[in-house]
Amino acid sequence: MKNNVEMAKAYLDAAYNNDIQKAKTFLSENIIMKMGGNNVLAGTYKGKEAFMEVFGRMLAMTNYTYKMKEAVEWLEGEKRALLIAVEQAEKDGEVHTFKRIIDYVIDKDVITEIRIFELQPEVVDVVFE
Repeated sequence: MKNNVEMAKAYLDAAYNNDIQKAKTFLSENIIMKMGGNNVLAGTYKGKEAFMEVFGRMLAMTNYTYKMKEAVEWLEGEKRALLIAVEQAEKDGEVHTFKRIIDYVIDKDVITEIRIFELQPEVVDVVFE
């Protein structure tokens, strides 16, 4: 059994390497994703398919340039893994870099919730307008 941080890292590795089928195996069927901000992607998404759809929209809106530039720090709790990340995406020919805290809630070896806290919402809102 992987610890929570290892599980979240394995999920991200699959997702960012476009192994969508493998990435889905880490997610609960009833996953909830919450994204803050004032952009078209902000909101709450319920279910694996809704989650995968919004992840696909993030990629498409940035011409598939959206990526994690740096995993600054991982913190582990009994039922979660927290990631402080620097992410990057190109929009209209301009590169935007922004920080996020991503909270992965894990129960029974699957990710049941992902909450994204924007540390630079003004940048994210430009990227996903």
